[in-house]
Amino acid sequence: MSGPFQQFPLDGGATADLYLLRYDQDGGRRSPLAEQEIKDRLGGVGDVFLFSHGWNNIFAQALDRYRNFIGGFIAQRQQFAVPVPADYKPLLIGVVWPSTSFVMPWEAGPKIAADPDPDGSQARQVEEMLGLVTASLGAEADAEFVELVDGRSVIDADAALRAARIVLGALRTGPDPDDHSAPPGAEEFLTLWAALDAGGGAVAPADPDDFGVAGGPSPGLAVAGGGGFDPRDLLRAATVWKMKARAGEVGSKGVGPLVTHILRESGVRLHLVGHSFGAKVVLSALASAAPSRPARSMLLLQAAVNRWCFAADVAGTGHPGGYRSVLDLLERPLLTTFSAFDDPLTKFFHLAMRGSQLGEPGIAAIGDPELYGALGGFGPAGVKGSSARRPAAVPGSERYDLGGGLRVIAVDGGIAIDGKPAVGGHGDVSNPATWWALQALVRPD
Repeated sequence: MSGPFQQFPLDGGATADLYLLRYDQDGGRRSPLAEQEIKDRLGGVGDVFLFSHGWNNIFAQALDRYRNFIGGFIAQRQQFAVPVPADYKPLLIGVVWPSTSFVMPWEAGPKIAADPDPDGSQARQVEEMLGLVTASLGAEADAEFVELVDGRSVIDADAALRAARIVLGALRTGPDPDDHSAPPGAEEFLTLWAALDAGGGAVAPADPDDFGVAGGPSPGLAVAGGGGFDPRDLLRAATVWKMKARAGEVGSKGVGPLVTHILRESGVRLHLVGHSFGAKVVLSALASAAPSRPARSMLLLQAAVNRWCFAADVAGTGHPGGYRSVLDLLERPLLTTFSAFDDPLTKFFHLAMRGSQLGEPGIAAIGDPELYGALGGFGPAGVKGSSARRPAAVPGSERYDLGGGLRVIAVDGGIAIDGKPAVGGHGDVSNPATWWALQALVRPD
């Protein structure tokens, strides 16, 4: 569909035009006319804002989230008379990509009922997860996997091991692009699976930048005994793996070429904003772009990526984080929120995404988010000296200091503003605190 989807009124009768660009699961373009119109208009705008949603693929939901964030941001700028560049003429791009139609696994609660309502959302969620996972399997593996797990709320250890081998072999076949960790073995994953069955949980690291390979392990969790394994938790974990990989594909193959064009063929200031796995979309887009000049800014909201992704040396492995290069492709420090109130990212992400012995063997016990924790749950690690942690700034009265050579500013959304957390949950990312973070990156002073 060509033409802007919506126009937001600005001061003096001007408008900020919102274009929506759809991509398929492999990053293929589904809105070529709208994309071409964006390219044709770059000579007449000063700032381009590109937004990527996270865990939903319902067009109406994505549009509603973009409208809410953009409307709140514009109203806040007018409320506090936030200065903008002299040539401020914004154009807005909202990415729509196929993740899933249900909330991020564990966001609605840690457990699925043993016998969910057949007409309820949980039953539909299980069916959709099964379809997402089996779509990546060959015919023989599909038949074996379905027979092992379909319609079951518990399977024994032997069946669990077979199911884990099938899914790991299809969905976790190489190093994780965030931290370069190898995928876990099937036996190792059974321990993680038991932790997921038990409801997850973690203790926050005391000082992530002081963590090293000499750090001692935390107590682990034993494999479930007697009661077996709930295969629906395997589906949850596998769905996370699949959507994380898909976000990278959409970013690098779909959004990346557009980012490349904007930064090579125009002089506009490009601002990238991503929520949850949408953070991986914008990170992958910029990392793959090889631009001739840097983007202006990036704001990550409760990012579902590994917290070591910006590190110069991931936990003493000798490898840089998968998105270390992004820090050199931004004019301003990257701002990224994290919150203790984000249950999916503080209690479950590190269990689903744990690799095999990142760093020295034994240092990452089950339930320890030091190595496999989410950026949006615990903030960045491995960027000491070029990063800072700051409480979420109070809109209208506090400022973020973007100077001092910092490349990453981790915004603590767990602190209270006006009596409630600045970021109160995984989806609480369109509010005065997050709008204010973007104001800091856009204003010219």
